[in-house]
Amino acid sequence: MTIRTQMDLLSNFFENIHLSGHFFYGGKLHGTYELNKPPGTTFIHIISEGGIDLVRTGYSNIAVNNPSVLLCPITCKYKLRSNKFSGSNIITASFDFGEQMGNSFPLGIHETIIFELSELININPIIDAIIDEFNKHDSGRSKALNLLFEYVLILLIRNAVDKNKIHKGVLFAMLKTKLAPALNAIHDSPDKNWTIDNLAQLVNMSRTKFSEFFLGSVGVTPIGYLTSWRMKRAQEMLLEDIQIKVIASSVGYGSQAAFTRAFLREFGQPPSEWCTMAKVSNTSY
Repeated sequence: MTIRTQMDLLSNFFENIHLSGHFFYGGKLHGTYELNKPPGTTFIHIISEGGIDLVRTGYSNIAVNNPSVLLCPITCKYKLRSNKFSGSNIITASFDFGEQMGNSFPLGIHETIIFELSELININPIIDAIIDEFNKHDSGRSKALNLLFEYVLILLIRNAVDKNKIHKGVLFAMLKTKLAPALNAIHDSPDKNWTIDNLAQLVNMSRTKFSEFFLGSVGVTPIGYLTSWRMKRAQEMLLEDIQIKVIASSVGYGSQAAFTRAFLREFGQPPSEWCTMAKVSNTSY
């Protein structure tokens, strides 16, 4: 029998959402860097030299004057502006979590998290490898950068949870609570007829205690999370042109009509209409 560790659960989560890193930009930043940010995109910025200001509408600017790594989540709207006459060295990667994992999905990262390199002792060798790989321009450079950035993302999440920079949401719950078996069951088998009772049994809690603990740790109710996950998987399959009746059974609905009603409640559009608009939106970037 395979025994999953908590970090295996994090890996399984990323595999389920097909997360991958993509080298996005690198070089000297002068002036303001305004990202054309597709919905559902998270960025990691490595600021290796010079200073930048994190500029957000309606908020005070945040000065980042020391070498740092920035984890900028889906929900954060911002610009980067060099605050040094000589400019700032920056290397950026993007991660597509999917539009469906935006404001309503409880990842637990709502604002940019800033990590000074001086506090990332275990990550510094990987950061050095990224900078070296970026500067060398060797064959396979982009693939190497993508893989290194994926590793950095995992290390940043571990660090953020350990240092209480992420203290709620599914990432926190998988790494720091007893909810991991229930979350993994939802992630692996969204087609099953999960109830609060049988999810609670997976973590040896009463129905009431489980519901309260889940809401406090993840930020939504167990059934709310199950619905969000089902809708996320359904959207992925819609974009792959899988038949709606197949999607319905794959994400736990007894009929196409029941799935369509649930999808309409969640997004205000029927599945076919959402899919058409999503494909148009994706081709515009």
